[in-house]
Amino acid sequence: MNLRTELLREHSARQTRRLTDYACAHPKALAELLQLFWYGEPRERQLAADVLGWTGERRSKWLVPHLPGLLAALQGGAGQHPAERRGVLRALQFVEVPEEWQALAFDTCLRLLTTPAEPIAVKAYALSAATRLALPYPELAAEVLAAAETLLSVSTSAALHGRAARELPKLRNLVREGLPN
Repeated sequence: MNLRTELLREHSARQTRRLTDYACAHPKALAELLQLFWYGEPRERQLAADVLGWTGERRSKWLVPHLPGLLAALQGGAGQHPAERRGVLRALQFVEVPEEWQALAFDTCLRLLTTPAEPIAVKAYALSAATRLALPYPELAAEVLAAAETLLSVSTSAALHGRAARELPKLRNLVREGLPN
């Protein structure tokens, strides 16, 4: 299967699932998908990011060696479509981030969570990824909690409030357990 051709042929949930299934069944297809994500034309990068996000949920260990490039993609740039950040953050929710990349991953998630211009989906995935990264570190959980509560005070998004309802209790418990007696 030629992933580039198939990505551009049709943009639908069915096609995304089909391409995700293919990428998850063939490691070489994941390599092709990553090449399209990093070096493709803007539309190819956007569509590849969607498949990448779903692939990360099912084959998160396959993405660990590619974390430096994925984290670099989260830094943004001129002309980057938000779908690219959204796809990486969706995958990052499931990836076990090695210690040497945790600080950059956490800082990036927190920055995207607190950037007013970011779309709600990017913020929601950033909240989940930041929460997962903060679980071993109560002091980081407090940072995410403060940022999320500030965001929720000004946002009316049902998606963001729903995501927060799932993530904030984890953070509050961690902060409470991490406090000195």
